[in-house]
Amino acid sequence: MMTAMRIAALDVGSNSFHLIVVQVTSTGHFEVLDRAKEMVRLGEGSLRSGIIPPPVFKRGLEALATLRRLADRHQPDALVAIATSAVREAQNGGEFVRAARDEVGVDIQVVRGQEEARLIYLGARGSLDLDGKRTVLFDLGGGSMEVILADARELYFADSLKMGVIRVTEEWGASEPPTAREISALRERLRRMMEPVIARVRSMGFDFVSMSSGTASALAALVAREQGGGGNGSARKLTLKALEDVEKKLATMSHEERAKLPGVDARRADTILAGAIVLRTALELTGADEAVVSETALREGIVADYIVTHRPGILLVDEFPDLRRRSVMELARRCHFDEPHAQHVTRLALSLFDQTRELHGLGEEDEELLEYAGLLHDVGFHISPSGHHKHAQYLIETADMAGFSRDEVEVMALTARYHRKAEPPAKRSRAGLRRHAAFCALSRKTRKRVRYLAALLRLADALDRTHGRLVRAVRCQVKRKTIELRLEVEGDPELELWAARRKGDALETLTGLRLRLAVDDVARVRPAPPSATLAPKPSRARPKPSRAAVPATGVRAALARRLRLVG
Repeated sequence: MMTAMRIAALDVGSNSFHLIVVQVTSTGHFEVLDRAKEMVRLGEGSLRSGIIPPPVFKRGLEALATLRRLADRHQPDALVAIATSAVREAQNGGEFVRAARDEVGVDIQVVRGQEEARLIYLGARGSLDLDGKRTVLFDLGGGSMEVILADARELYFADSLKMGVIRVTEEWGASEPPTAREISALRERLRRMMEPVIARVRSMGFDFVSMSSGTASALAALVAREQGGGGNGSARKLTLKALEDVEKKLATMSHEERAKLPGVDARRADTILAGAIVLRTALELTGADEAVVSETALREGIVADYIVTHRPGILLVDEFPDLRRRSVMELARRCHFDEPHAQHVTRLALSLFDQTRELHGLGEEDEELLEYAGLLHDVGFHISPSGHHKHAQYLIETADMAGFSRDEVEVMALTARYHRKAEPPAKRSRAGLRRHAAFCALSRKTRKRVRYLAALLRLADALDRTHGRLVRAVRCQVKRKTIELRLEVEGDPELELWAARRKGDALETLTGLRLRLAVDDVARVRPAPPSATLAPKPSRARPKPSRAAVPATGVRAALARRLRLVG
């Protein structure tokens, strides 16, 4: 059964905030599960003053919180938020982004006009017929209008003009209703701003004109009603004549009268006339008689861009439906980890965890974090083999580990950090605070958890020192003074035994028990059933070992003899 990934895309516009939640499959197609819009008017006042006023600032955060709650109902795998001109131009735009992150939990990426145009193109491409055709697309927002020339395969030209409907309306300052002279003056000013850009587009050539945005859709709905097409806004085209007619009608109406028009949001009533003038002027300059209205734009483009850039992660949805495991495997594979070694070390670590519960007293949540830390313990090799344990800590801490709390990420990162070299400090000291700041910042209880998890991972990693998976399983027996490990091996595990004695000292320090190792040749041991791979139950008849228990000194001596022979 195919599992579909869910993505929430949030367009933090100057006029409205738009949310869509989509379901996307591994084929790259998606269907919209939910849509929502909040008319925030974030650019109101800020596009002129350069400051988002406190009431608008608060209104924006409240709208984000509402849309975030709606998105969370669908439990999306990712939420991507993009902000445009109102936030990028405001002096306190950075403060708004920080407040959105800290108070609402929405990380907003502020994009420039060129990037905004690219995302709009990706979104509109899905609903326009671009088979063998070029279009000039006008996307009219609250703060800017993007002018795009593209076909189905390529974006040839894009520019962002500061003539969004909020900006134009506020700068215009016309009477209510406006006079013919005021309308003529506005049209002439807009023409001077647009003409150089549209002239360049005309010289490059296009087959048809298209428009997108809430203003274009609202005007299309008005035209449809005027022409008897119903009130559902289903019109797909705006002719130049229809735009002229609707502009003239709006120009004779007061703000209150426009607000009562069916299908027109009352909060759009003060800007829809300016929008009609902008779009009519743009269409006139192209020399075309009509424009196709695209119902998809920036928010769909956000989704399309995410699908392209996160293709490996989307493919992982089928393999790992669980969000937390998928986050781990996405990071691991992005870092080109040694998967057989990581999986084997993880199995050994979980087996040790299960068989030493009476010593550490940790719960299932810690067992899960140990598993994930085991899978990620060597990802630091992606940066450099030297100090790869520290690099692993950095990569885990800075990755987008969806599904995990900040504390859980820190436990995994530090468990991976201490799988080799220095152990976690037993006590806080000046030197410890300097060299192990992240560990020392944890609570006392969490520090104990990390010490045990790291000690088990260190020992498991040592038992695959050669990456040859020679130690196939481990049986653990806790006695009064010792922890006895009987290893089922295949081949010569001399290096594994040597490494286990060196790296097992962390577990000895924690428990106060001495670690003793013994080996059994797997060929002489009846294989355990597949379900008991991680924690096989010991046979009632104790199997005969292929050799006696090997003390640490014997391992070191054997290793030394081998090294002398090789030398």
